[in-house]
Amino acid sequence: MVDLLERHKRALNIVEDIVLVILFASLILLLCSTILGYSPFYYVEGISMHPTIENGDLIIIDWTRFENLKVGDIIVFKRPLLNDKVVHRIIEVKTVNGERVFVTKGDNNQIPDPNYVKSDNYIGRYIGVRIPYAGFIGQALAPPVNYAIIAILVIYLIYLDVYQPKKRPVQEHMNTHVEETL
Repeated sequence: MVDLLERHKRALNIVEDIVLVILFASLILLLCSTILGYSPFYYVEGISMHPTIENGDLIIIDWTRFENLKVGDIIVFKRPLLNDKVVHRIIEVKTVNGERVFVTKGDNNQIPDPNYVKSDNYIGRYIGVRIPYAGFIGQALAPPVNYAIIAILVIYLIYLDVYQPKKRPVQEHMNTHVEETL
């Protein structure tokens, strides 16, 4: 019984440590992206990329160089006139007036986007990681509120891990008690 309890506590500690590492890494990424003005996280609004990416998904992007992008890549870009961000797939690479541009289209759309994506509108490439529905949280808690919440969670978990006294295992406590009574 004690062995089972001990294994359960060890498993719980491992899960706690993993969550702490993930939250700490997220905090570092968010702080770096805030300082640099770029975020590796984008939330998806709309169904144009269904079924690949769903409305409300939080996606992670990298900053693959524009010249290394190819047909089939899913990218995040700014639409110049509407001042919003779009997540669509590259369906064609062209050269227009000596400049490399992309024709893009949402997987769920019937026709390509009306404007080319140029290098100055490109934000990043989707790396294939999405967190379903997490984008709704991002929409509800816009920066800097979401950054503050993550920072508070990380600090709290560090506090729990470092400063909260660890309880001795039950068996060790029982052995100590037995020795004291003898």
